Amino acid sequence: MRRMSAGVAVLAACALVGATPASGARFHGTAAKHWAAKIAALGQRPAGGAHERQAGAIVRRRLAALGYDVGVQSIALPNGRRSRNVVGRTDGAPRVLIVAHMDGARGTRAANDNASGVGALLELARVLRGRDRIRFAALGAEERVVTGSRYHLGSRRLVRSFSRSRLLRVRFAVSLDMIGVGTRLHVRGLEAAPNRSARLALRRARALGIRATYLEDTGQSDHAELTRAGLPAAWMQWRWDVCWHEPCDRIRRVKHWKLGKAGRVVLAAARRALD
Repeated sequence: MRRMSAGVAVLAACALVGATPASGARFHGTAAKHWAAKIAALGQRPAGGAHERQAGAIVRRRLAALGYDVGVQSIALPNGRRSRNVVGRTDGAPRVLIVAHMDGARGTRAANDNASGVGALLELARVLRGRDRIRFAALGAEERVVTGSRYHLGSRRLVRSFSRSRLLRVRFAVSLDMIGVGTRLHVRGLEAAPNRSARLALRRARALGIRATYLEDTGQSDHAELTRAGLPAAWMQWRWDVCWHEPCDRIRRVKHWKLGKAGRVVLAAARRALD
């Protein structure tokens, strides 16, 4: 019976991948996991490597198929190689910015950290397509343990592509990072108290009946570079994952319902910011 249910879930996810969303379309964790599995199946994805580029190609094709104007930003790495951001744009100055990093630490398939975030980003892109004033960015070179940089280089490159006036127009900015494994759903930020993006996510979580709590951090994801540049951003994370940066970070551990909860919170916050 469990095998039959799993098969039905896979078929449902595949149907959702190509579905045309209507107004009020829902976020589906099974579809997010479908894309996360494709990214994780590539293998190790250190910044500047072939598998990181292949992940970017998957994202680029999917965003283009959904009708986004897709661009690529090159990122110079300390070792002389280059990484890339893949950015999906809609018309108008952005009010919503949703990011997730594609790269991973060496020695792991990086399923939760962070194919999970990329999968959710692509599902959000499906649900929100047709809406103006949105930017989706699948980022490279987040893992400082690989690049040796003080900065999350992909998000640093992204935020420098925004003018000051455009930064000020963004109402909700969030990094999706490690959202498929853990026991507690957190909205995180650099500040001791939630910034405007974190407050919006926490309010929407309460409205949905999803338990999420605020947790201050020291800047361990891409939200850090956005916030430091003047765009208060939040980090959505399920915590804690004992397989962080370990070989056991594999797709079978990523739970579609956890992707679903995180994704629904971000979707509701994005819709509110766009109203």
